[in-house]
Amino acid sequence: MKKVLNAILWLWQLPQNIVGLLLVAWFRPEFHIDFRTVRIYYATEMRGGISLGHTVILRDTYWEEKGDSELHEYGHSIQSMYLGPLYLFVIGIPSILWAAWWNSGRGMSYYSFYTERWADKLGGVIRDEK
Repeated sequence: MKKVLNAILWLWQLPQNIVGLLLVAWFRPEFHIDFRTVRIYYATEMRGGISLGHTVILRDTYWEEKGDSELHEYGHSIQSMYLGPLYLFVIGIPSILWAAWWNSGRGMSYYSFYTERWADKLGGVIRDEK
């Protein structure tokens, strides 16, 4: 029964699962770990982090830092489970645009944006916001 549920969930998240696998092929990560329901890949060429269905790709230096990055990206994977095929439009694209636009000099936290704040909450990340 668990395999059937996993297959249904994989299909529910099909668009982001496909993009995630394509990005793994593109970035050619050095190594990965299985974390809860996702596989986290660590890649030198990755600039930050991205969560696409069952796939998370983080910059390799995040492995050494052992911060909240894994939990935050896991939160995005939960958003993907909730939203299925809508994830890329509701979370993925706005999150990428926010990351491109955001600048720490603007005086607001990167994690104040709805996609990031919700991912933190789902992943169990508590940030000391000013």
